[in-house]
Amino acid sequence: MVNSAINYVNLTRICEYARALHQLHHGGGDDEVLEREFNAVCRAIWGSTLDDFTDDELSPKDHAWLDSLTRESASDFAVRHGYDLKDYVHGGWVNDWWGFTWMILAEARGLLTPENRAAAWRKYDEKLMAETNVVAVIRGRAAP
Repeated sequence: MVNSAINYVNLTRICEYARALHQLHHGGGDDEVLEREFNAVCRAIWGSTLDDFTDDELSPKDHAWLDSLTRESASDFAVRHGYDLKDYVHGGWVNDWWGFTWMILAEARGLLTPENRAAAWRKYDEKLMAETNVVAVIRGRAAP
């Protein structure tokens, strides 16, 4: 069903940012390389990544919705929030559509803030420091 209130021309087409990610998925990129590129796409679009907020900032209802997500329901949600998960270059859907939907949901819930980013990285650092052989956490640059 087409919603006339949605301006389809002005949607952020995630596929335009995710071309290198698509190539890595289809060219044998390993998990670490894929994650780095996924994060690069998220930073380009939102200025944040999935690491910049914690899962517990989303409600149980949000988690249940994410667990039941299909490409079609994700696409509908994305369009209502100004994004397009379809891949017009390769046909179908952008790779990692589920992760991008997490980012769209986080933005819709107001979670992509400097305060939440700092809290998420603090929590991550505390988890690292609790490891047996970790004495410090050093970052090459400040968490974005």
